[in-house]
Amino acid sequence: MDLPQRFTLVIAEKPRAAEKIAHAIAARGFCRRIRISGVPIWIVCKSSVSSLSPPVVVASAAGHLFSLYTDERGYPVFSCRWVPRYIAEPSARHTRRFLSVLKRICPRALLYVNACDYDIEGSLIGYLIIKFLGDERRAKRAKFSSLTATEIRSSFAKLEPLDREMAEAGECRHILDWLWGINVSRALMDVFRSSFRKRQVLSAGRVQSPTLIHAVEIDLERKLFIPIPKLYPYVRVRIGTSLYTLELDDEPFSSKREAIEFAKKAREQGYAHVINVDSKVERISPPPPFNLPDLQAEASRLLKLSPYTTQKIAEDLYLDALISYPRTNSQRLPPTLDNKSIVAKLSRYSPISSLARKLLAETRGVLKPHNGPKTDPAHPAIYPTGEIPTKPLPRNHSRLFELIIRRYLATFSSDAIIKLVTARIEVAGKRFKLSGVRIVRKGWYEYYPYHCPQEKIIPALKPGDKLSIATVSIRVRYTKPPHRITRLGLVKWMEEQDIGTESTRAEIVETLYRRGYIVSRRGCAEVTDLGIAVAMVLKKFVPDLTSVELTRRFERMLRAIQSRQTRCSKIVEEAKNILTRYLAQFLKNGDSVAREFRMYLELNDNEPTCSICKRLVYRDSLCIFHYEASRRLNEAYKLWFEAGFSFDQYIQKLLKLSSTGRFVKEVAVYIARKGKRSLLSDAGR
Repeated sequence: MDLPQRFTLVIAEKPRAAEKIAHAIAARGFCRRIRISGVPIWIVCKSSVSSLSPPVVVASAAGHLFSLYTDERGYPVFSCRWVPRYIAEPSARHTRRFLSVLKRICPRALLYVNACDYDIEGSLIGYLIIKFLGDERRAKRAKFSSLTATEIRSSFAKLEPLDREMAEAGECRHILDWLWGINVSRALMDVFRSSFRKRQVLSAGRVQSPTLIHAVEIDLERKLFIPIPKLYPYVRVRIGTSLYTLELDDEPFSSKREAIEFAKKAREQGYAHVINVDSKVERISPPPPFNLPDLQAEASRLLKLSPYTTQKIAEDLYLDALISYPRTNSQRLPPTLDNKSIVAKLSRYSPISSLARKLLAETRGVLKPHNGPKTDPAHPAIYPTGEIPTKPLPRNHSRLFELIIRRYLATFSSDAIIKLVTARIEVAGKRFKLSGVRIVRKGWYEYYPYHCPQEKIIPALKPGDKLSIATVSIRVRYTKPPHRITRLGLVKWMEEQDIGTESTRAEIVETLYRRGYIVSRRGCAEVTDLGIAVAMVLKKFVPDLTSVELTRRFERMLRAIQSRQTRCSKIVEEAKNILTRYLAQFLKNGDSVAREFRMYLELNDNEPTCSICKRLVYRDSLCIFHYEASRRLNEAYKLWFEAGFSFDQYIQKLLKLSSTGRFVKEVAVYIARKGKRSLLSDAGR
């Protein structure tokens, strides 16, 4: 082993970060790389940081090297210990080499520096390595928000004490998630095995389960959705030589008779009357710089990237020192940041060079960011460091990098100014409007054009003007179902509910896919019957255990550790008491839980099943889903009849509309095929 006898050991989270750190703290030409068991190690013989005594060895973890584990079977189980991750998770066998190398070199270290990412996960990763392989009494913390050489050197020049509170918060989060996950998951799998006489890998989690229940609630509303017809008056007026379509500013018609009467009256009158004209100029402030949730939202909307993919690409850009640390909730840039220097460097990056130069000219080099309200105690908003890629980036990396740069530039620009004109118009007692928009000054839209409105110029109108009606017709539109569940939607919901963290939310969504609770079908996300069954069982039998309120309360308690207001041991004890109480309740209702599981999954045994599918009969020869669909069909027909549809037209139209819920459509198919109109009245009793 070609290492000095004694040295300062710097522990990075990943090899790419270790390489950046080593070259940043080394004097020119005094850094060399060696390999031990194939793992790269950097030796700094002469330091560029005066307070850092050489030699320095920079070694790397591979993310988490330790995981919680127990040998105990059954549930509830509360005894766990930290073990090498490859023991607890066979799929993490790649971590074995990294742990083996650190075991060999840690005993020689005089000082340990945790230089992992500065968040609760990075703090925990480094802390556990030092605790189990080194000596935490001789440990320091390096804190930086980007992997630029300047910031790394600055952080090593002022090393801080080990951040034990942040590491404790990270450890406590892992323990809570482990306690929830292993106990509730084992309970679910036990009931599933007794119900179906087969094994099925199921998982539940402190944050995962409320998120799954939310996804199921949306998905079921979509699958049981019945579109309702609304009758919209479509009026076109002639102004000069041009025709303009008026926008309804009133409620549409539900009754076909009323809609026909309106159309007749409007044609007889022949004119629309301008009631008033409102004109106003709006100043649109620049957006704040990105935090991770905002970046994930914009990357999904503009680049069609999933939140998980966005997070992974952003981490790659961070490891290349192109952007600051991405797992942040802050929308604020630090006042000490040399933005003028960063923008000047970005002017050498060809995709946005002209924009960078334009901003410097526009602001005369005085760059004041439009910071947002959200903050993060660990890191500022995401910003480009000014470093330029040394080689071509992969396509999605390049697109995301440019998006981050554009948002950063936009936050220093001026307000956009737009003029809005709205004419309120009355036609046969109904309110309509004609709207126009004109861009007076592009401002920050120049740098970040993705929110720029499309100009629409309308003629000059004044109150009292009479506009000749060219055509009047009635068009049927249908109410829309709830928005589909999406990866981004679930991540944003977790953020709104204050559960999970910026680092974990996207991964939790991916876990729902890996478990088979959510799948992609024809490009759209859909909850599976297994996902519905797990969610409904948890919601019915342990509602408080999987509630957003309980999860949010524990999130607040975890944050309180960092401010020294509580300790992990107290939180874990409360979690054990809660789990003990609710798991006992779950076990007590074992037969009912098993029966509930069987309500949602198709069976292959001899019990009575639904007339439409293979699920258990709930009522009137139908399963729980098709019974509810039939009941809703019965109720909704009253509204369709008022809109002028016969029963047969109602059923046939539902079969054609893509917005009709899956369970509703399956009942409609059954009715159309069997001629069972009585099914509706039976289910509606």
